[in-house]
Amino acid sequence: MKKHVLIIEDDHNLADTLEDILIMDDYEVTVTHSGHNGLETALQTHPDLIILDIKMPDMNGYQVYERLQADAWGKQAKVLVLTASESLENIAKNINLPRNYVLFKPEVSVEALREIVATRITD
Repeated sequence: MKKHVLIIEDDHNLADTLEDILIMDDYEVTVTHSGHNGLETALQTHPDLIILDIKMPDMNGYQVYERLQADAWGKQAKVLVLTASESLENIAKNINLPRNYVLFKPEVSVEALREIVATRITD
C-alpha cells in the first residue's frame, strides 16, 4: 500500500512540483493550498506525512500544527516544515520538531527532499 503524503502549501507552483516529485517516488499525494483545508484534510484522511508551509494567508502553519496537536491522531502526525522566511528559533518556539525536519525553500534540493521524506515517513 502506498504511503500518503499531504502537502499544505499556498504556492501552487511549488506544491505542484513537490507533488510531481513525490508521485514519481510512488507516494499517494494530496495537495491543499490553505491552512484550513489542509487541517481539515489531515484530520479526515490521516496521511502518513504532512509537508507544512508556515506562511499562508488564512491559517499559518503554526496554527495548523497547534490544532493538530489538540487532536488524538494529530498528536502523532508526522510533519515536515517547509518555509522560506522563518528562522529555526521561531519554528522551535512553536513546533516541536528536530532541525532535520525543517526544510528551507528554495534551498532544499530534490535529492534532499526525497531523502528527508523517506526518513520521516518511516521513523
